[in-house]
Amino acid sequence: MSIEEQVSEIKKMLRLSMNGTASQIMKENGIGYSLNYGVDLPRIKEIASGIEKDSRLAVRLWKENIRECRMLAAFVYPTDEFETDMADLWVSQIEYPDLAEVCSMYLFSKIRGFSVTAFRWIASEEEMCQYCGFLVVANLLREGGQMSQRFMLELKDQAAAAISGGKVLPSQAARAVMALLEREDGQE
Repeated sequence: MSIEEQVSEIKKMLRLSMNGTASQIMKENGIGYSLNYGVDLPRIKEIASGIEKDSRLAVRLWKENIRECRMLAAFVYPTDEFETDMADLWVSQIEYPDLAEVCSMYLFSKIRGFSVTAFRWIASEEEMCQYCGFLVVANLLREGGQMSQRFMLELKDQAAAAISGGKVLPSQAARAVMALLEREDGQE
């Protein structure tokens, strides 16, 4: 089956799972994707589980600029093929927190050695970059990831700056990181 045929089949599955009420609520709350089927994350994960990992398909899904297709792209992109420049491109195109959360948890934080990119994003002036960076680090910490003392001190400084800054999303994610660090400090 060609990539275009796969995308067409995936969009059919999404339409069958459509939740107009959820889509409308998201729109009313400022989440204004060009197209949003309102499909919940468990269903998106279920659809993704039936799709073979394929970078070409993931890129094609991402280009659809449909909420659910972009989320599926994060699930089907093979982590061993996902490069930093692609991550930078994707994060620059993320507009809403739900997509940032899915990409950060299910793709970005699964990439070996990605903490360096996450720290670069945290230091960025862009709100969504910062948000994704903190989300990736939080997920790595939850999964038992280790950091050098230098990175830990830098992370604490960046988190404190984000918490005191005026950007809501990075501040929320930075608070989660700080809570994880405090919990880790308490276990030592």
